[in-house]
Amino acid sequence: MNVAVTGGTGCLGQPLIKRLQQNNYKVKLLVEPADKRVFLFEGIEIIRGTIDDKKALENLLENVNVLFHLAGKVHDFSKNTDEEDFFRINTESTRQLLEIAKIKKVRRIIFYSTVSVYGKDSDFHADEDTMCNPKTPYGKSKYEAEKYILESSKNGGPEGVVLRFPVVYGPFDRGNVASLIKAVYKKQFMYLGDGKNSRSMISSENTAAAAVLAAITNNSANQIFCVTDGIDYSMEYIINTICKILNTSWMPIHLPMFISKLLGSIGDVLEKITKRTMPVNSDRVRKLSTPMTLSCTKAKKILNYKAEKTLEEGMRNEIDWLRNNKNS
Repeated sequence: MNVAVTGGTGCLGQPLIKRLQQNNYKVKLLVEPADKRVFLFEGIEIIRGTIDDKKALENLLENVNVLFHLAGKVHDFSKNTDEEDFFRINTESTRQLLEIAKIKKVRRIIFYSTVSVYGKDSDFHADEDTMCNPKTPYGKSKYEAEKYILESSKNGGPEGVVLRFPVVYGPFDRGNVASLIKAVYKKQFMYLGDGKNSRSMISSENTAAAAVLAAITNNSANQIFCVTDGIDYSMEYIINTICKILNTSWMPIHLPMFISKLLGSIGDVLEKITKRTMPVNSDRVRKLSTPMTLSCTKAKKILNYKAEKTLEEGMRNEIDWLRNNKNS
């Protein structure tokens, strides 16, 4: 099978490329002109261009059966970002990609989406039927792109499959899990509450397994699938796993909720005064002390999905990568 991948050089893309090659698929990869990570990929065809480069996309999709669409703009709270960029890159580029895929007769497109489409990031449980009400430009732009994907085949375009992932961990991660690991390593983490709140997560290698299943399962077309590691983890279990891999006997303290909320309120006031993000604020207290879970039942039933990597295996891979890339 001939496949193409956008956004394949990062945390989610690299295990997907590896799995596709292991399955003997012929792979074409869209890589931005300035991206120097192509040395990581052998035996695949590199197409240089951006996600809104029509000529590059035409070359990418020539003689392709399935497209894995990972490319997009993610939220980065450390930078002031023009909201229009999210819709230009995540939504409009997806629409253009589908138009070209239709012309090139691509059979199916697998779209990597996010739990941000729900509009909640804590004290929440969701599945494919849960109402979406995205609040951020990132979530809104991904949700609009999902609609294009799911409507594509009605207009003669490729079949669409949407995969919604929770927090992802693994090598090349530069997000929340990497920050959490670094905080534990530096002994700068503390529980806000009892640590019993559950979180859904997924190893980057498990996302790749789900994506390939979505590509080859006949009755997955034009559907949404929430995909996780298959089980939920308590915050305490996540931290204990990280400490075990780091080989440290240090254990973080637990702050009672009334103290945690008080610190969060103080952080909110300081943020208003200083215009700087505080290590502890009400938003952080809420996220770290309440559950956020995602049902994986539909993916298990229809895709026959089963997580291949455990939390410990995936975390170990990420920690090994962080140790070898200390400047990342």
